[in-house]
Parts: sequence; structure tokens; C-alpha cells
Amino acid sequence: MNLHKKFASAIIVFFIFLFGGVLVYSFIEGWTYLDSLYFTVVTVTTIGYGDLAPQTEIGKIFTMFFSFLGIGMAFYFFTLFGKYIYKKTFQNELKEHHDRIIKHIKSHAHKNYQVKKR
Repeated sequence: MNLHKKFASAIIVFFIFLFGGVLVYSFIEGWTYLDSLYFTVVTVTTIGYGDLAPQTEIGKIFTMFFSFLGIGMAFYFFTLFGKYIYKKTFQNELKEHHDRIIKHIKSHAHKNYQVKKR
């Protein structure tokens, strides 16, 4: 699977995961969707302000599992995002630079070959 497809898949899975977290926290803790989204994002990005915290036992248990999975997914997502941006911005520049060097080497090798041939 190429990087573009991996990145697109990671975006979809990551946002489905976040959306699932929002629904679960909203249902279990009785939070608004905005508070649930806020807590979910703060948790998976490891910011953890501490202003919201699960109050129910099931919410605390869910948070333990959600944190491990979510933090891992967030790191994977941001790693792919970095690779994707790097490839999009620098790959073309590196290819152009590489092509110029090869062209330069070939032109000098061709000239040197002609000089030695005489």
C-alpha cells in the first residue's frame, strides 16, 4: 500500500476512533458532545489538562483502554502525516537535484570519453 493510501486510511480510522470516543464518553459520563470531543482529543494527544475526568467506574476503565489505543493511533497518524508532508514537499526537489547531478556527470563523462578517444 502506498503512502497516500496509508495516510487516507489512517485519517479515516483515527477520526472514527475519535468519534467513537465522543459517543462513549457522552453516553457513559453524560457529557456534551463538545466536552466529550475535548476530552478525547486532550487524552489521545497526551495533553491531559485535568479539567475533565471520568467520574464513573466504567468511564475510568474505558479511559484506560482508550488512552493506550488512542495514543498509539495518534502517534501512528502523526508519523504518517509527517512522512506524507515530507514526501510531498521534498521528494520532487530531491528528484530534480538528483537528475541535475546525473545529467552533469553524464555530460562530463561523455566529454572525457571523447577526449581520451582522440
